[in-house]
Amino acid sequence: MDIHHGPWRQASHDLPHPTKVVPNGTYGAGNWTGHPIGLVIVIGLLFMGFVGLPEARWFLALAVPAGAVCGLFLWLHHR
Repeated sequence: MDIHHGPWRQASHDLPHPTKVVPNGTYGAGNWTGHPIGLVIVIGLLFMGFVGLPEARWFLALAVPAGAVCGLFLWLHHR
């Protein structure tokens, strides 16, 4: 780039609305944050880890209840 062909800023009226930006927009994963499909995905991943990784069973057996208790307290705090 030289001085005659520099990068020009995009006009702000051409930018999408802040709610349409990818993380929280139409196709972003932010839409799934509080959706029940997230629970199905997490249960499936935990089941695959529990069945497929025998050495991780004790870790998962202790981490899942601890995570559930922490999640419950956070949910109660932010309610």
